[in-house]
Amino acid sequence: MKDPVVQKSELIIDALQYAHDHELDVHNKDDVQKILDVLDPEHKQDIDEFAELLKTSDVFMGMKAREKESQKTNLPN
Repeated sequence: MKDPVVQKSELIIDALQYAHDHELDVHNKDDVQKILDVLDPEHKQDIDEFAELLKTSDVFMGMKAREKESQKTNLPN
């Protein structure tokens, strides 16, 4: 049996990817419900808790992306 933390982390990553692929907003509860309808058809996840996790993860990923962008070295073409 997989570690529940690993399972939740994988679900969050899958949800962020699904949201990106289908142009859904993880800050919109209705969109989060659409994501969970696909990725959690048994409805094991609490939508409010999952929405907060998605928002936090999305903000963190955005911060990391900006950090990585600023660290890029300009290489000659």
